[in-house]
Amino acid sequence: MESEPLRVLHIAPTPFFADRGCHIRIRNELEALQPYPVQALVCTYHLGRDPGGLEVRRIWRIPGYRKLDAGYSPFRFPADILLFFLVLRTCWRQRPHVLHGHLHEGALIGWAVRTCLFWRRTALVMDMQGSLSGELVSYGTLNSRLLTRVVGLVEGLICRLPDFFFCSSRESRNTLLRRFRVAPEKTALLQDVVPGEFFASADSRALRRHHDLPLEKKIIIYTGSLLPGKGVAHLLEAMRILLEARDDLFFVLVGYPVDEARAFVGRYGLADRVRLPGQVAYGDLAAWLGTGDVAVEPKEDDSGEASGKLLHYLAAGLPVACFDTANNRSFLGECGFYASSMDGAGLARAISAALADPALARRRGEAGREQVRGTYSMEAVGKTLLASYRRLAGRR
Repeated sequence: MESEPLRVLHIAPTPFFADRGCHIRIRNELEALQPYPVQALVCTYHLGRDPGGLEVRRIWRIPGYRKLDAGYSPFRFPADILLFFLVLRTCWRQRPHVLHGHLHEGALIGWAVRTCLFWRRTALVMDMQGSLSGELVSYGTLNSRLLTRVVGLVEGLICRLPDFFFCSSRESRNTLLRRFRVAPEKTALLQDVVPGEFFASADSRALRRHHDLPLEKKIIIYTGSLLPGKGVAHLLEAMRILLEARDDLFFVLVGYPVDEARAFVGRYGLADRVRLPGQVAYGDLAAWLGTGDVAVEPKEDDSGEASGKLLHYLAAGLPVACFDTANNRSFLGECGFYASSMDGAGLARAISAALADPALARRRGEAGREQVRGTYSMEAVGKTLLASYRRLAGRR
């Protein structure tokens, strides 16, 4: 019946929810659907917490699996097998119209379940957040050309399975079109979204007092995973260069795992000029961004991932120092402060440029805020998802 709500099952092969980029994207997509006649639920690992208002179903607990941060874990293989059975059982009972697989594993699990229930002809969507082989290389998981080639071939096979793709960035869409020869009409750009609270004007001094941060110094802020694949080595080097040259700066690196960053800070005697809060709840992120003078995005384009943190930086009105990549240009345009070289020294110069002209930095930050406000809304994402689901389920 046309009046029957659309049933959509999201497959999240990750310890959802754990306050990091991939999870934030999944959560925001689910919340963007809430105003519409869609019954959405998510099947995921046993780890993580349940965001309020969302229906979450979990696999059986795997003893010893406690890793919440991104990257490789040998426990993901048994977790994905259990997730397959959970999705299969849920599909048998709930009869979803659409399977929405996040990441490559989610698409593969969705295809396997759809194949088992072939007579139902359930539509399959893949949420493409970057190249699988590129991501594993950037995390250091793949360190041989042969293994990278094998993973690339598997990735290509997976990208033949879905009926439709949502791409988190132009770079990930270009990967599908050029590398894996996916037809353009099977793809849609569905970039990350920013909830309304990030646009609210912040009382920086009050927030600094709340977080016990120095009032008199310029605060450079980074939010996101503190992993090699996120360009953190460049960020740490830029931080060392700047803190050794200036005494008016303070760095806040919000994210996890913190062990390597903490060791770096201790090695160079920077502990009294750097804050490492660790994992911060997504609901508290806006308050941390409100303390900053300049935000940093040190990630390169290797994995083809989008950068949801850029949108949050812009929504908070922060000037952004980053590398001059196609993905950063697509988000920032002329609002960014771009590094002249793809290393820590280049990133340090970009941060210095943002600090050197506060009026220019403020104008670019405000321009970025208005750009994001008009383009990356919950309403726009919800409408895009709904229209695609209806078409795939045979409803016009």
